[in-house]
Amino acid sequence: VFMMFFAFGSGTSSEQAVSVVAKTWRVGLAGIWYQFLWLFSTPFYWILAPLFRRMRALTTADFFEKRFNSSVATLYCFVGIWMSITMIGATVYGSGKMVSGLTGNQLPYEYAVYAMTLMFLLYGVAGGLGAAVVTDFIQGVLTIAFSFMLLPFAISKAGGFAGLHANMPEPPIRENMFDMVASTELATKLGAEPITMFYIVMLSFNAMMSIVVQPHIMGVCAAGKTEMEGRVGFCFGNFIKRFCTIAWTFIGLACVVIYLTPERDQHYEEVARIVSTTPATVQAEASVLERFQADPENQHQLAHALDATRAMREGGANEESVYQEAYGAVDRDFADRVFGLAAHDILPGISPGLIGLLLAALLAAVMSTCDAQMMVASGLFTENIYRRFMIRNRTQKHYVQVGRLAGIVIVIASLMLNKYFKDAVHALEFFWKNAAVMGVAWWLGMFWRGYTSAGAWSSTVLGYVLIWMTEQSWFLGTFPGLAADPEAAALRISFPIQILIYLSIPAIVGIVVSLFTRRTDKQRLDEFYLCLRTPVRPGEKTIAPCTLPENPLPPETGKLINHPDIEIPRPSKVGMIGFAGAWCMVAFIIYFTKFLASYGAP
Repeated sequence: VFMMFFAFGSGTSSEQAVSVVAKTWRVGLAGIWYQFLWLFSTPFYWILAPLFRRMRALTTADFFEKRFNSSVATLYCFVGIWMSITMIGATVYGSGKMVSGLTGNQLPYEYAVYAMTLMFLLYGVAGGLGAAVVTDFIQGVLTIAFSFMLLPFAISKAGGFAGLHANMPEPPIRENMFDMVASTELATKLGAEPITMFYIVMLSFNAMMSIVVQPHIMGVCAAGKTEMEGRVGFCFGNFIKRFCTIAWTFIGLACVVIYLTPERDQHYEEVARIVSTTPATVQAEASVLERFQADPENQHQLAHALDATRAMREGGANEESVYQEAYGAVDRDFADRVFGLAAHDILPGISPGLIGLLLAALLAAVMSTCDAQMMVASGLFTENIYRRFMIRNRTQKHYVQVGRLAGIVIVIASLMLNKYFKDAVHALEFFWKNAAVMGVAWWLGMFWRGYTSAGAWSSTVLGYVLIWMTEQSWFLGTFPGLAADPEAAALRISFPIQILIYLSIPAIVGIVVSLFTRRTDKQRLDEFYLCLRTPVRPGEKTIAPCTLPENPLPPETGKLINHPDIEIPRPSKVGMIGFAGAWCMVAFIIYFTKFLASYGAP
């Protein structure tokens, strides 16, 4: 049970709820895929968990060192630290928006972020992995409470499930809000990209690439005493999260009914009209904002829309293009805050203490994620960079202090990254992209002996280069067909196409480079794959990461593909039964979601 809640708590945060509600606000039920993207990956966790446990490693960097060499391990350390920074940054960004909404926008977003950061920093630095497991158990329970606390009251205020259907805004404001794929027309109006089947497939593919190299995953799977604890904790702990996602989505649908009135849509249009006719000068923008000084909410939305469209207005974009971008910017800003705003408006009517309870649960979700990310990132730096390349042979107390300082620096970097994010959905997408790149090296290195360290370096570096390149205006100007909306004034790369580019091209290049570079030493590979084939004995002790104990259990034999360079083990009976059961759970979750979406329909 502790392992399930450790897996659930360390990978679940309120920012994910905010992003799902925000996306649902904009595209309807299809917004669920912003966390359901992990759904089709979850059955594989049953198979992956024993592999992580059998590595007998402290960090994922140990895996890369044993499989390749120290240079690839060092590369992963920097990548892993960057992943933790992006995850902490995305988490506190979305959570700060929600806390601001919970207070009725009385607490500025920046203050909310600083307060949350200080709390998880203090106990994360003071504790360790053991503290994280215990706190994640408690905070996991609070996160579930946080996910479902608002749901019945929001649904009730919307008129019940029948009210969700009867009172849902009609076209052109919103349409097809109960479809699991978003309409192109609605997405175009809101400046978003339609969620198609291709979109869903690429999100799921990206999830499979990223989950294996996220820094906290090794700790999630390796903290259990047995392989079965790792299987159950990693797989079914994440299934709990899928049910929370359903709750978040229906809260989002209820918010659409409650808040998206024709008057609000007209207000969006008025703000967009003002912004589209405002010159991109400091004096003109200040004059517009001064007119709304007595209305802080309108002033905030105008300032946000002016900032979001400034580059377009400076570039001479036509009024219609600026209008569409401003409309979408105002809608995105409200979407980020609507979860907290709904709680602020609904819960006090039920009981005065419910907002405080929801705030406590929200903070628990933030801290359980961020402290785990901070600890694994500081561990990567301290053990694999500082201790190895900078200062050796010092006392353990010295390295603990360095790890704590590293954690503080990592958190400061994540706060600086916050300034880059445009909205909660953008923050989440930024993390997804940066987390998936080195997954190519993990998967190819795990199952193909011929994949070399040069191949791992080339695929990883090229992946990050392609992420940067595909977001540049000159790239989209050269290949406008790759844009989400080729007719838009400000071109944006289609997200699923971008995923296809930064994962497939590096994989191909990595394979080609590996075919023409020196292979990893055969003895090193034999030791590595023997370790992966040897089951874990409860209570066993190893003297070094990725090594076998003195008296190991007999290794498993047999491969799925009889080729000397392919290392895909033959599935065990336990593995296949659990894998099949997990897919049954996936089918049930999708069916249950569709059932709820149709419940109450006329």
